[in-house]
Amino acid sequence: MLLTFFAITIAGVLVSLVVSYFIAQRILVPIFALVDASKAVAAGDLDAKVEVSTNDELEDLADSFNAMALALKKRDEQLKEFTTQKIMASERLALIGQLSANVAHELNNPLTGIVTYSHLILEDTDCDDPKKKSLEKIVGQATRCRDIIRGLLDFSRQRKPDKVLSNINTVMEQCLSFVENQALFLNIEIIKNFQEDLPMVVIDPSQIERVIMNMIINAAEAMEGDGELYLSTYSDPGSGYVVLEFKDNGPGISEEDLEKIFDPFFTTKDVGHGTGLGLAISYGVVKAHQGTITVESEIGKGTKFIVSLPVKVFEEVPDNGKAMQNINY
Repeated sequence: MLLTFFAITIAGVLVSLVVSYFIAQRILVPIFALVDASKAVAAGDLDAKVEVSTNDELEDLADSFNAMALALKKRDEQLKEFTTQKIMASERLALIGQLSANVAHELNNPLTGIVTYSHLILEDTDCDDPKKKSLEKIVGQATRCRDIIRGLLDFSRQRKPDKVLSNINTVMEQCLSFVENQALFLNIEIIKNFQEDLPMVVIDPSQIERVIMNMIINAAEAMEGDGELYLSTYSDPGSGYVVLEFKDNGPGISEEDLEKIFDPFFTTKDVGHGTGLGLAISYGVVKAHQGTITVESEIGKGTKFIVSLPVKVFEEVPDNGKAMQNINY
């Protein structure tokens, strides 16, 4: 009986091992195939597929994996096509920009002569001369062309900022001294709110002056020379930025125009006034200073431009005051 019982036990164990082997093979082989296919997809082979015919959950899993791989392949092809189109568009834009800069440079010299000589002819023309109005139109349009070309050259040749440690309040005051006696500002009340203990910032003063001048003049032109202009400076210690605000009580900007306000050659001014490059250039200058420029506006409630410039503290400042590479916030 013991021998019989022992023989039955051994037979049962052998049968169990054989059955377990076949069951394990049925489960593990598809799993190993899925693992190998996953590694192939991770390595970039999006054509990898898993063939499983078990009529169970493993086959469903394999089908899902194959569908995922196919979707990834389609997405990869779309991404490659999109990237190629973007690269081609960028190359075309770069070529057009370079061509425009070269054309603008070549036109600048003869146009300067046209503007100069047309002014001289206009000065020598009597007031009652019937040709005077035509000459004034020539001078005005030639001057406008010159301004457009200068703006285009400035936009295409934005130089790297030559940064120095500067007081932004001083820069603001200098800009105001340039414009406050101009006819456009005679009926504009300038209200200043400058933080006295404003931290020093590392900027290119000439480039930031241009941004400030552009903001101030744009505000004055928006108010048509009559209104209130609020200028503010303050520091935001939490973000590490010095903030400049330019707020006017002009007619405001529509929501549709706000989306394009920093686009090159976009302007809300009348034809013949402005080139549409001022804000685009200002945007590029602020970005080159690792800052931000935003606009808030509502029809009938004026416009506010906000320029944020990062505050940087030097471990050491050389004698010429220029920025060094080792900078801490």
